[in-house]
Formats: sequence, structure tokens, C-alpha cells
Amino acid sequence: MDGGNLLTGGVETLNEMKEQLYELYENKSKQEHLTSEDKQLSENIRETEKAVTEEIQTTITKRRKEIEDTFEGQMAKTKAKIRKVKDKRDKYKESKVSERIDSETASLKEENKNLKRDIKTVFRQNQIPSMFNTKLFYAFYFPKVFTDFILLVSALLIQFLVIPCGIYFFLLPEEKILYLILIYLIVFAVFFVLYVTIGNKVKDKHMDTFIQIKGIRENIRMNQKKIAMIARHIKKDRDESPYGLENFDEELTKLQAELEDIDQQKKEALAAFDNTTSHVISEDLEGRYKEKVTSLKTEYDRVKSDISDTEEKIKALTFKIANEYESYVGKDLMTLDHLDTLINIIQAGTAATISEAITYYKKSMEEAGVK
Repeated sequence: MDGGNLLTGGVETLNEMKEQLYELYENKSKQEHLTSEDKQLSENIRETEKAVTEEIQTTITKRRKEIEDTFEGQMAKTKAKIRKVKDKRDKYKESKVSERIDSETASLKEENKNLKRDIKTVFRQNQIPSMFNTKLFYAFYFPKVFTDFILLVSALLIQFLVIPCGIYFFLLPEEKILYLILIYLIVFAVFFVLYVTIGNKVKDKHMDTFIQIKGIRENIRMNQKKIAMIARHIKKDRDESPYGLENFDEELTKLQAELEDIDQQKKEALAAFDNTTSHVISEDLEGRYKEKVTSLKTEYDRVKSDISDTEEKIKALTFKIANEYESYVGKDLMTLDHLDTLINIIQAGTAATISEAITYYKKSMEEAGVK
């Protein structure tokens, strides 16, 4: 319809314009709805695909760990058996080592036993009290080896430090330096008297006897060194053949092979899971969601197509209204309300054509002071 015919048209032309405008509004409303639906479907697809991915990852991780736990449990049991056998082996070897030490040092121990008996006999024959047959006595009067000097220093520390300080700090009612000096003098005097008395009455009187006993004690000490040396040699000996550990070693070899076999089975099971089972699980879970995902994507494609069609309709209607209507009646009058007003003006007989109705409407607005 050209411009002249449009402006000379009446109610029928205005209704036609309304239909075109109404169709444009409907398509715009439809486009908004479709856009919202498109966004929701896109979100649903994304969430569904994410849920599938997460379920696949969770399931695969869980199943893989179950396989690992199964084999690790079996390996833990085998390791416990190995530890148990090793403990038994160590205890058995320890007992056999002790038996070997006892066996190889039996003659020396017996000799020391006899030498100690000889010392007691000498003490008894010379009527020397047995209280002087101690390491402390020989450390004070016949020191020779390093341990004698250690014992001597320890005894002197107790005598001249621990005892005086103990009396001074814990037994006296008050602490005075004079008391401490007196305590030291008394302790020293007692020690000196005892040392000299024992030296004169025992040591000097039986000097030849003590020299004889000293030689016997030296033999005992040398035998003890030999015993310790033999024990160290036996303990360091790497040859375990004398101890009869074959049964333990066979069992340990068997258990170690069992452990390695379980570990190999574990590796193979995990490899099979990673290469095959995990893919089967993925396909199975994807299959469960396939119908839902396909349905969502189909609906999404339909909505996308509808949006495209609606956009084309909106574009066509917009161009048509702009070219065929707005350019003649003005953009401001191309609304449903304004078109209804123009229809009412013509139907009321106030105007016969669209042009007259527009003129009347604008004049009425001017008179009413509405711009």
C-alpha cells in the first residue's frame, strides 16, 4: 500500500496496521521467552554433562581404589607374616648365638669359676675377712686397670662430695660454712683412719697373699676379655650356617615371592582397569544419561532454530512497519493505544480517513496542552 492510499484509508487499514504491530509484539515476547528457555536449556545441558563427568570420575576413582585396597590388604597380611617369621628367626638365631657363645666360652667360664673358688680358699686359709674380696678394695690398694681408676674416682666423689653435701644441705638445721668445714674434716679423718688401718692391718700384713690373689684376679680378667672377644667375634660372624635357619629362610623366600606375585597381580589388575574397565564404566554411565542429554540437546537445537526464525520475523516486521507505516503516520503514533484512538475517532464520525484522524488527534492534544 502506497503512502497516499494509507493516509486515505480508514478503520480497515488501521486494523491491518494493528495486526502487523501486534504480530511484532508477539514475536518480541516470544523471542524473550525463547531466549530465557535457551539459557535454561544451555545451563541444564552443562550441569548434566558436568554431573556425568563427575560421576564417571568418582566411580572410576572409587572402583580403582577398591582394587588397590583388595591387593594392599593381601599384601599387608603377607608382610605381617614376613615380620612374624623374621621375629621368630631373629629370636631363634639369638638363642643359637647364645648357645654357641656358652659352648665356646664354657672352658674359660669354668676356669674363672675355679679361680674365684681358689681366691676364696686363699682368703679362708689366711683368715682374711671376705669383705676385702671386692673390686673396691683392690681399686684403693692395688689399682691397675682403667676400670679400677674409674671406681676409685667414683668412690672418692661419693666420699668427699655427696656425703658431706648431703649432710650439710639436708640434715643440718642451719647452713654455716664452719659446719661444712667440720664435716669435711670428720669425713676425711674417718676415711684416713680407715684407709691407714686397713692398709696396715690387712694389706701390709698379708701382702704376699694379696700379690698372689692379684695374679689370680688378673687371670680372671684376662679370661673375661677372652670371653668378651669370643662373644663379639661370634655376633659379628656373618656365617649363619651353624644355626639351622634354613626352614625360616625357605619360608621367608616363599613369602617374599608371594608378596611380589601379589604386587604383580595388583599392577596387572590396575593396568586392565585403566585400559579397559574404566572405559566400560564411562560408556555405561554415559549411556544412562544419553537419552536425557540427547533430549536436552534436541530441545536446545529446536529453541535455537525458533529464535532464529523469530529474529527473522521481527526483522521483517520491523522493516515493514518502518517503511510502510511509521514513515507516514510517525513512529510516535505506531502503538496499539494510538491506533485504537485513531480508530475511535473515525468510528465516532469525527474523521473519515487516517489523515483526518491524525489531524484531529494532534489538534485535540494541542488544545489539551499535551505536546
